[in-house]
Amino acid sequence: MKRTLKITSLLLVVLLTLGVFASCSPKPNDEPTTTESTTEESVVSITEETSETEKDTLTVSLGTDVDFIPYKYKDGEKLNGINIDFMNAVADKLGMNVEFKEVAAHSSHYDPENFDVYINQTNSDTFELQDAVFSKSYMTDTQSVIVKATTDYAVYDDFYSEFDADGYPVGVKDGIKIGVKRKTTGDIFASAPLNEWGFSKENVKEFNTNEEMINALKNDEITAIIIDDAIARKMIDNVSGLKILESSFYSADYQVAVVSDNTEKQTKIVNVINELIDVGTAQSIVDKYMEY
Repeated sequence: MKRTLKITSLLLVVLLTLGVFASCSPKPNDEPTTTESTTEESVVSITEETSETEKDTLTVSLGTDVDFIPYKYKDGEKLNGINIDFMNAVADKLGMNVEFKEVAAHSSHYDPENFDVYINQTNSDTFELQDAVFSKSYMTDTQSVIVKATTDYAVYDDFYSEFDADGYPVGVKDGIKIGVKRKTTGDIFASAPLNEWGFSKENVKEFNTNEEMINALKNDEITAIIIDDAIARKMIDNVSGLKILESSFYSADYQVAVVSDNTEKQTKIVNVINELIDVGTAQSIVDKYMEY
């Protein structure tokens, strides 16, 4: 049975302004239920000729600081990544300009008057966002576990001290501390209770940046980092002495949440996002950045 953690706090809008388990849940790395979409070759076009000055603006909140390769990152001053290219394609299809605004993952920026879209790895099963309309799933990624290359841990189950008769963890080994990016999907999953295959909040340490987490791991201040697999693999490519454990922590479908005071505008944006998912535009963008 799929774990569902309903989050009503506005602080968790860390996902996407456009929108990103239960006690008898399975182990977290069970496959999620996905929304099927076609993968036909896509063509994105603007149906009407509109001058740039006359175009409306699609305002996108990135939801976190921009060090989430390959989802969003900066090459000099230029924004790149899956989320950036996807929202550019959505704006192009809508015939709108696009404006990206960076918002810290742990801040409370649930503001439909200032943002149309909040795109950061999220889904409607994990987060409950007031008045948000979620798109179809545009990709699936897992939460991977990064440790020092010299560690004796092989799988994340090794972090638990004991299990009950049904196989659920009931204790965490002394000294285990899991590092996560504050108020991200990894934070929510890792901070969940033991009977939901989390580690409980007292065994989790939150960080504001990836660099802080990596330094803490290298200095033995934490045992492991839990973060999206695509990001984890970029980390170990760029930092020596780290490895990813054999077992992934959780699998999650990622959607876009659209928030607007204007229902007509909200519906229009969601429909275009779903259209670009159906025709394969989203998948082609994911394929461009995902090397593993």
